Amino acid sequence: MAPIDSLPDEIVHHILLYVSPEETLTKIALLSKRFNSVAHEPFLWRSYCQHTFKYWNSEHRFKERLAGNLRDTDWRQLFLRRLGRNACIARLVDGIVGSRVFRLQRIEKICEYGYDAKDFLLSQCRVPDDAEDVLARRYYSCSVLDSIHRSLAIEEWAKYQRYAARRIDEDTPNSERLNCGMRLERALGAFDMFMLHDNEGDLDEITELLDDIAARFRSTCPSLDQMTTRQKAIALARWLHSNNMTGLSDPTEQTYRYLRNCLIGRALRDEHHPSLPIISSAIYSAIASRLGIEAYPCLLPNHVHATVLSPPGISLDGRQLPHEQSQHQENMFLDPYGSDEEVPLDYIYSFLSRLGIHTGRENLLNPTTTDLIVMRTAQNIRSSFTSFRTNERPLAQLIPMIELNRGDWARNLQPALYSMIWASIMMVPVLPENDEIRWDWQQDVRDLLTYFYEYFPEDSWLVEKYVCPMYDTFAAPSRRQNDWELPSKRVRDQIREIRRVDALERPPRRRSGLAEGYNIKYRVGQVFKHKRYEYHGLILGWTIEGASTWDDNPLSPTNRPWTTYSQPFYRCMVGTDGSDHHVIAEENIEIVELRGGPEVLPPEIRDLMPMAGKFFKRWNGEQGVFVSNLREVFAED
Repeated sequence: MAPIDSLPDEIVHHILLYVSPEETLTKIALLSKRFNSVAHEPFLWRSYCQHTFKYWNSEHRFKERLAGNLRDTDWRQLFLRRLGRNACIARLVDGIVGSRVFRLQRIEKICEYGYDAKDFLLSQCRVPDDAEDVLARRYYSCSVLDSIHRSLAIEEWAKYQRYAARRIDEDTPNSERLNCGMRLERALGAFDMFMLHDNEGDLDEITELLDDIAARFRSTCPSLDQMTTRQKAIALARWLHSNNMTGLSDPTEQTYRYLRNCLIGRALRDEHHPSLPIISSAIYSAIASRLGIEAYPCLLPNHVHATVLSPPGISLDGRQLPHEQSQHQENMFLDPYGSDEEVPLDYIYSFLSRLGIHTGRENLLNPTTTDLIVMRTAQNIRSSFTSFRTNERPLAQLIPMIELNRGDWARNLQPALYSMIWASIMMVPVLPENDEIRWDWQQDVRDLLTYFYEYFPEDSWLVEKYVCPMYDTFAAPSRRQNDWELPSKRVRDQIREIRRVDALERPPRRRSGLAEGYNIKYRVGQVFKHKRYEYHGLILGWTIEGASTWDDNPLSPTNRPWTTYSQPFYRCMVGTDGSDHHVIAEENIEIVELRGGPEVLPPEIRDLMPMAGKFFKRWNGEQGVFVSNLREVFAED
């Protein structure tokens, strides 16, 4: 066999593709001058970049680089930059998991890397079950990733702000006016990003899924380019319907309100493709646009259709229109949610008449702008949230309403409502002329700040970047304390206070330091059953002074009516809603003795495992407790 030294460089390059980049750097490059030269080959490092890292921050323009000239990019340097960032992110994640002090600061530093952090964070979200701090590492890695995902979603909606600030003239194309600076599927996919966690299906993947569906349809319809607009539109509707790509299978009053039906990314990835009428129409319109068909959702009261427009001056059936109608576009309607045929205009008029709408019907039949599609979707998400909260059925029957993947219902509750509030804030013009809109916007900001303080303090940087500048623009003059003071000052002051508390080292609570007569019966990490209501939960902390002493965020809007107690009270996370703000008296707690793996835990506690990492390192089956990650606060638990 010939020695490797005798092989041509091209063969060595291909061999090195099967060697790890680290070995190429530390071993191969040191073998000889020739191998040092071979190990610097751009072709090799481009391949390493492409296959080692799946996700890239937009600053790199990675897809453009791949399509460009090989030697226009220093691929080895690019790889080393990503490797260096991973090392920095690894140190920050270790610090986040290991200590509550400067936790938010470290999270913000990782978020500055954007999608360059995603590959490493995903690896931490999926650490083996036997890792020493498996729950904490998964939870905090996912929390950082969630904040990065939300930043991409909000940036997508921010495109509307930039569009609304522009001057739109009469010559602006239909598509630009109706899309409002956004792409329909990405504007709706932003909702998915709030609940994506460590799953597939980000904005780029949603785009790729739609590209793939459009290509599959085109491959089944070789004569597509010879068809008229009407024929194309109906052919697409029939194909989507026959492949179960839109609508719901046997919907009931309860299943119609499932959260998953509101999310375009979920609809595209799920094998059953469940979607509400607005999402079905959006999917149809997005695929149609890839086939050269101009289509948009059309919001009607109680339902959403898709409307298809012919090319200017051409009828839907391909005939040339009279010269005076050279810019006229005919339109037709379809119902991708429930039918695969064209919807006659008379049927829509009859539908509107049954709703008592007899005037202004033509305006209702115009294509709907993307900002209004986003707002209607936000309302649907609120309806799903409300249905879950107000339904009196047993929890086990309600979980499918909010669950996207097995066991993730608890961590979807707050992000779902959070996404709706963010959308309501971002889908308002930069300078609304209506005082009522200004007032509604400020109410939405108050709701957002409540959620931010309570559940998402890691989003301080997002509130600073997007909300504070808008607040300065939207707030009425009466809210300005001084001529020189920005209306957002109070919000910025509160964010500074959150960061001050994040950097604060607090003295721990010790059982051994309690005054005589005080006895804390239970310990952090124990599983309990409520004696009266019989739900299960986890003990997160204890106090003899008052619930207010637990608030990590002193600005939390939660107010407790008591300050001292005749018995200990415990802060708990419970299986009814996944919240970690419940306060339960000692007399109502009954400890559940458990031994074994996670399978011995009550089902609602198993569902809390992804969120339990906020407080615990892992489940200890031998002792039957969750191992505390709160030793800085409860040193002896």
